[in-house]
Amino acid sequence: MDIICANKHCSKKFEWRGGSVHFGRAKNHYCSRGCQNITHGLAGTPRYKILDGCKKRAKESGVRCTLTISDIPEIPKICPILGIRIIANSVAGPLDSSPSLDRLVPALGYVPGNVRIISNRANRIRSDATAIELKLIARDASKIEKRYENV
Repeated sequence: MDIICANKHCSKKFEWRGGSVHFGRAKNHYCSRGCQNITHGLAGTPRYKILDGCKKRAKESGVRCTLTISDIPEIPKICPILGIRIIANSVAGPLDSSPSLDRLVPALGYVPGNVRIISNRANRIRSDATAIELKLIARDASKIEKRYENV
């Protein structure tokens, strides 16, 4: 018997192969276990992976996390800090160009309005540095560049 998946984001037609007892007893029927667990239709997307990762990091480090999928900003094509293209890497771990969730004020945790998407490289540079520390590093990098300008 062909029925339609009860997940509003899927709605695939599939062949029911379960027992008749379950069919009469269940309110909804899904084409797969994955479809049964998807409520927002965004599972497996880069934004969902970012949300999943931030929830795990928050739990491990004891940081507050109240974000939902709708609180995760769209991934920009260009990093707003470094100006490099943001490209998700699906083969291995994160690259410099991978999207990364940045907490504007780290002490507040992962809460709505305190996050943005930047490149992984920019987020590693920012990590827990203060503006003064970043200025000192920039000043030092400038001195080194000037010294070795003609090399």
